Amino acid sequence: MHHLGLIVNHANTRAPEALRQVVPAAARLGLTLHADEATCRLAGGGLAPVASVQAFQGLVEAVVVLGGDGTLLQAAHALESAGLPLMGFNIGSLGYLTSVDEAHFPEALLALREDRFQVSERATLAARLVRADGTVETVAPKALNDVVVTRGLSARLVHLALDLDGVPVTTYACDGLIVATATGSTAYSLSAGGPILLPETPALTISVICPHSLGARPLVVPVAATVGLRCDGPDGTQLLALDGRECGTLAAGDRVVIARSPVVVRIAYLAGGNPFAVLNRKLGWGGALEGRVRHAGGEACPP
Repeated sequence: MHHLGLIVNHANTRAPEALRQVVPAAARLGLTLHADEATCRLAGGGLAPVASVQAFQGLVEAVVVLGGDGTLLQAAHALESAGLPLMGFNIGSLGYLTSVDEAHFPEALLALREDRFQVSERATLAARLVRADGTVETVAPKALNDVVVTRGLSARLVHLALDLDGVPVTTYACDGLIVATATGSTAYSLSAGGPILLPETPALTISVICPHSLGARPLVVPVAATVGLRCDGPDGTQLLALDGRECGTLAAGDRVVIARSPVVVRIAYLAGGNPFAVLNRKLGWGGALEGRVRHAGGEACPP
């Protein structure tokens, strides 16, 4: 590879210093980094300007995303039709999707230069709103992580009726429901007690947020399933969010229909990556969170 796109989280205070590492390292390898004008100004030189990231298609062979997981989600939304591999360089707080840590930035750039990286193709979800009067509204963007219906600002429970491929399942009294891809199984769904799926597992998880029941448990369904969530309660308005971005509201009788989208997000990562090691190091699976969970005496827990 010779041409890479670059997307940066400008709000991250670590971004200027990270650019001072990445831009010269890319130049030494003969890589041209293309970025929008705001990023070019932030870098202070060394980048090839483009009008917008949409210009990457046909110009670059992969995209370096400098930020955290939220930045990578935004990049996936902006470039969902381009099909370009996205490699996340982590300067955020967690960095599960943005798997390249700062110490490995030069190694990752070399791997991109020499085409020595792996690509994981991730499923996305499309949602549409079917109003009580039959009106259908398409919701954008596609979701890489999850589609969520919640009670929003209301203090009351919501009543959500779940169906799979048109077959009624049950009605939940809860704070909301999360329909997550395998990628999203380690995001909001995980916090709600959902199961962990390996990234390329052809399945979805359905997790209930704070159910008013001792029997509500997460579900794992085929990725090809069509999931329907209908607002059954008369109280308040429910919020619909895709990848944490509010995209609409539901009133009584409204239904959101969620299905796999034909859009695939291509996540690039260094060869030899171990997803279980990442789960342990980043999310404390089977151990302590890296550098964040400490013994009472102040010493970091061992990895």
